[in-house]
Amino acid sequence: MSTVPKGWFVVRDSLPATAETPAEAAESPGGHELRLDLWKGDLPERLPDDLGPVIVTDRGGATSPESGVRTTLRNRLCQRPAAWLDVDPLKDAPAAEGIPWILSRHLEEDSAEAVNTVIREARERGASAAKVVLPETTPIKRRLEVLLEAAKSDFPCVAFAMSRFNHADRLWAMESGQPWGYLNSDSPESTIPGLPNRSELAQRYRWQSAGSEPDRYLIFGQDVRHSLSPDWHNRLFAEKGVAARFYPWSTDHPEKDLQAWTESGFSPIQGLAITAPHKHWARQAGAGLQGECERHSAWNTLVHKGGSYRGTSTDGPGALALLEESLGGQDALSGKRVAILGRGGAAQSVATSLADREMEVVLHCRPGKRHERELAGDRFTVSDQPAEIAAADLLINATGSDPEESQEWPWALDLFQGEAALEMDYSRGETAFEKTLKEHQGMEAWSGFDFFASQACLQARHFYGIEVSLHTAIEMVREIRRERARNNYPVIS
Repeated sequence: MSTVPKGWFVVRDSLPATAETPAEAAESPGGHELRLDLWKGDLPERLPDDLGPVIVTDRGGATSPESGVRTTLRNRLCQRPAAWLDVDPLKDAPAAEGIPWILSRHLEEDSAEAVNTVIREARERGASAAKVVLPETTPIKRRLEVLLEAAKSDFPCVAFAMSRFNHADRLWAMESGQPWGYLNSDSPESTIPGLPNRSELAQRYRWQSAGSEPDRYLIFGQDVRHSLSPDWHNRLFAEKGVAARFYPWSTDHPEKDLQAWTESGFSPIQGLAITAPHKHWARQAGAGLQGECERHSAWNTLVHKGGSYRGTSTDGPGALALLEESLGGQDALSGKRVAILGRGGAAQSVATSLADREMEVVLHCRPGKRHERELAGDRFTVSDQPAEIAAADLLINATGSDPEESQEWPWALDLFQGEAALEMDYSRGETAFEKTLKEHQGMEAWSGFDFFASQACLQARHFYGIEVSLHTAIEMVREIRRERARNNYPVIS
């Protein structure tokens, strides 16, 4: 038996009711971390024989009112094979003789030598391994430095930064050779912010084993915890046997984070999906993948080619593919009148692509919000007259809201009597826009999930050259939603 924990450890605040089987498609977890400081109910006198490897963590035990009792129980629980004790010497009593232990430090302030200092202390005190947890505010540049520092050490070390919004660096840590990591269980009552849960590791990331470092892809946005991109692309990677992984990364500073990665020593991010509010930033990131990309004011896709990033927008082509499906092909689109609700970067990208197909496009803003000089040109026009949607053949919602979400929603959807509609946003689940048009007016209305699937096809082609049919992509999204509903990780209703 190894003297160091190996694999993913599921964090527990109580004992599982029954022995659990590994989540489908995932490697067997390394074991369980028993958090005595968070424990619900009475602490056990002994651990079940079939529980497997355990890390017992008694954070702050020496300073708690029941410190003596907790320390005695803690040591007794570790008197079994494959058990380790997590000890912070500043807050916990020392490990009893004969118990393998991990020296643990939760730092309130980072320093350049933090990891090496803790490793040196762990060696000197006779610990089996070291754990270094940096503050939540630690930037990605430093997070990546810490991963490399831990990977270079010949002493077993786990090092990571806390985060409520991101957990991708937990996966990067395991991919970089750290011996163990932490997961939430699938129970909604037991969730530590910033940890992926067990089913999410298996289904969303299709984790089999750490192995060698894969090609990496990211989605950048202000809050992309819910994004379907990791689920969809990682499913395709697994089916096609591609050594790659896709991760979400929420950020307010995409340019700094991408630069930090580029300078880190890790292999380049091979592709980035970009969502709000960073699409205009992406447009400034480099040259276009094709000539027509330059006409788009916002990009949502960056591909690493020849040492730099080249971009495009899949918004317009994704919308076109769905509209072609509705009307029976490209030729049926010519001359159609399209009303797009909204005038942001995504709306303008869609408008540009539709105008290229000789469609008559009008961007609709709220009454009184139209400016004389905006969107000058003859490719498409802007209207602030809500009733004009009645003249459209096709209706697209690019506002990020709907009649239920916005008290100032000005467009009466019953005025629209056209052929098909498209919702561009899936972050709110099924929206009132699409439900109203489908249920009340019996119209074909593509959902935001369908729009995501259409764009995912295009990104798969741009990122790694795999062709996926629209039908297959939509079915993949439906199965992903079912998986999320069955388990406790970011669910979109």
